[in-house]
Amino acid sequence: MGNILCDGSPVQDDPRNKFQNRQWETSMMTAPCNNCSGFFLAMFCPCCFAYHLRVRALEGRMENYSCCQGYICPACTSKCIPGQDSCPEFCLCLEVTLCENLAISATRLFIQDQREIQTDPCMSLSYKSNNATCSFLQHEPIAAHTIENIPQIQLGDNRLIRFNNCMQILSCLCYILAIFFKELRHLARLVDLLADIIYCLIQACMQAQTHHELNLHPTAMDYGTVPSITSQPKASDRAPLLSSAPPATSPPATSPPPYSDSHSQK
Repeated sequence: MGNILCDGSPVQDDPRNKFQNRQWETSMMTAPCNNCSGFFLAMFCPCCFAYHLRVRALEGRMENYSCCQGYICPACTSKCIPGQDSCPEFCLCLEVTLCENLAISATRLFIQDQREIQTDPCMSLSYKSNNATCSFLQHEPIAAHTIENIPQIQLGDNRLIRFNNCMQILSCLCYILAIFFKELRHLARLVDLLADIIYCLIQACMQAQTHHELNLHPTAMDYGTVPSITSQPKASDRAPLLSSAPPATSPPATSPPPYSDSHSQK
């Protein structure tokens, strides 16, 4: 459903598209299979696991902690939230508890920027034959050749995140309509339950993907060759956020740029 309804292409002005072809070790779609333990930990202990991943992303250097690592409303979080320097562990605990979805997205974006991981390419569901590729989404004819490979399914991380965000918006709209039409109350509760289930699954996929990356490459220097940065993210950059809506051995001293993402946050 998300594969059909939601666009999976990267944001056109996202500078992560210019990173030098370093991809996530696993996509969010395949993360539950490639990292079963991380997926189930994120499913049943999402806040604790989000805390663990942020500490690992910072390589244990909590002096480099800031609320949502500066990705969400930095002008507000840097001034209105005390104790980030004196007691970062407590602040992180509050962050993953009160703003779980933002904390999970911020950790993923921090790792992506620090390690120059390119925004995931999203491809349609397709079969690859020996002479032709037929796309189900584009309704192209299937070539009369023997199919040699297993079907290639790449839903794309952006598409999954956007599908989750759309479900959260739909849930809100259903509750608003239920205020005026009482007969829609049961439908609103059903849609809300479905949206909650989708959020739980997708946040677990996102955390499992991040955990898998950290397991294989604990630091940014563990990738072997270091690609050159063609452009750093700027304040106007956008990237899909999960709603419940240059490489170095240590994180940058300055906070990451803010994001003006237009997606709704639950």
